[in-house]
Amino acid sequence: MHAPVIRLFAASGLLLSLGLGLAPGPAAAETSDSDTKVLKIGVPTDLNTANPFALTTNSDWNVVTTQYDLMLKFGDDDLSAQPNLAESCEPNKDFTVWTCHIRDDVKWSDGTPMTSRDIAFTYNLIMDKKIPLYRSYFTQNPTFETPDDQTLIWKSPEPTFYPETPPWVYIVPEHIWSKFENSDLKEIKEFENVPSVTTGPYYLSELNPGQNWTLTKNPYYWGDEPNYDEIQYQLFSNQDAMAQALKNGSIDVAAYLETSLLPALDDDPNITVQRDVSDWWLNLAFNFGGQGPDADPLPALHDKTVRTAIAMAIDKQGIIDKAYNGAGVPGESVVRKASVFWHYDVPDEDVIPFDPDAANAMLDDAGYKLNSDGVRVDPANGEPLKMRIPVSQGTSGAVIAGQLIVGYLDKIGIDVELLPVTDGKMYDYWEAGNFDAYIWYWTGDPDPNYQLSVFTSDECLKLSDGCWSNSDYDAMYEKQRTMMDQDKRQQVVQDMQALIYQESPEIALAYPNNIEAYRNDLVGDFTPVPGPDGYLIPNYNNASMVTVAPVTGADSSSSSSPGLPVGAWVAIAAAVLVGGIVLVRRSGRKDEDEG
Repeated sequence: MHAPVIRLFAASGLLLSLGLGLAPGPAAAETSDSDTKVLKIGVPTDLNTANPFALTTNSDWNVVTTQYDLMLKFGDDDLSAQPNLAESCEPNKDFTVWTCHIRDDVKWSDGTPMTSRDIAFTYNLIMDKKIPLYRSYFTQNPTFETPDDQTLIWKSPEPTFYPETPPWVYIVPEHIWSKFENSDLKEIKEFENVPSVTTGPYYLSELNPGQNWTLTKNPYYWGDEPNYDEIQYQLFSNQDAMAQALKNGSIDVAAYLETSLLPALDDDPNITVQRDVSDWWLNLAFNFGGQGPDADPLPALHDKTVRTAIAMAIDKQGIIDKAYNGAGVPGESVVRKASVFWHYDVPDEDVIPFDPDAANAMLDDAGYKLNSDGVRVDPANGEPLKMRIPVSQGTSGAVIAGQLIVGYLDKIGIDVELLPVTDGKMYDYWEAGNFDAYIWYWTGDPDPNYQLSVFTSDECLKLSDGCWSNSDYDAMYEKQRTMMDQDKRQQVVQDMQALIYQESPEIALAYPNNIEAYRNDLVGDFTPVPGPDGYLIPNYNNASMVTVAPVTGADSSSSSSPGLPVGAWVAIAAAVLVGGIVLVRRSGRKDEDEG
């Protein structure tokens, strides 16, 4: 039984949505004419659910982010908390009470006014039903008061900065979801929610599972008016077909593209490729033992010299080039690069270099002599440096990276048995601790608190990869957790990342890019988030779907789509899906209510 971990899964096959059915949308979505402006987006993953409490795939997250608002949103540039449904949130002197001022001009897409009670209802539903995706934002068991429609008071039993994290919680309408107050979690997650009722720029009006789905402009949207009347998502059977549809103009945007398509897309002058800043990282995590009776990791891994030598032997740029076709940058910190404000860029003078010769010399000096078979021996116990390394077959690029690491470590006298396994088996290794290191990945929220907690000593039998323990790190974690001044907290957070980097309990191997592309002769004016190298398709907020607009002179009407006829689209969508990417944003490890 373990608390939820935020992990990302890149699978060789795609999850098909089952049992959602097709709910009729409003009349505006049922008919279209030549004046309807339509943004057409191709994706390789199905919309598994339209329910914000049951999200699994990347399409689920993209669609819900387009539709629903947070109380405070992630900022366009650095993902810091910015006004949204709440114009501001102000703490009292000891940060135990936050008063949030809610906008008075927001309506749900059915015309019902949105008030502070909708926000309080959403938060209380999550706490009462222990909804796994969001419950970690309310670990202090806060209470919520709504003295009037435009005021929400967040009360915590201890000082907290959670209101300004901000909580990644999509606010739902009480008048739609209150019928679930006496339901169990299973019933809540089974609600189809089509058509949806939202405060964002669009609502989901039509869903054809395994084929396509349509979002329609919210007539009551409180923000700037979007430039498109509809967003139509088309599901593709394979990546080559999606790239071809982009090339011939059948779609305007293609999301979650395989890096193997980059050469062809980069050569097309009508296509702009966006290499999104990485919000996940591939890691090599060492095991220090202590998980249980079957945990028997290599003792030499407790020696920082050995861990540092391994880090020096790994060609991270080589992993980027071969596992990700150059789309990414070498890893450093355990806080992903997308968390711009918090990420630690290692100074040049502190970088552990790729230097196999120096790694060999370091091991020689430490007494790890080469045996006749070319494998080094631990001077403390005579045990050969042989490592069992499971690697996740479900994580993009991981197996290729593992194969490269076998060769890299062989050159410094460390023998590796690589064990490519399913993610289910990875969980088994992790829980039992019967591995020396493993290759998997991490992602996280924009705020680093959760990710940093994973490396504390207390998480050995909960979230920790390999039960690393460091008292200095533990003290810094507790310090940053109670710091309300975010600028001062930033320095402590970066000091923690620096400590992990130098101690190397695990190695951030790569920050792979997510690949998106669009027809620059058809669409433009995207708002990437975070910053110029951010996501085009909604991932953190919906700004891009508001600002994106047709290029002057381009025909974006629903009746003029070039390329394949409708019958061909249906045939493509009905095919067995292969070769895509599934992103499980927030429930990579088993939730507490699972076996």
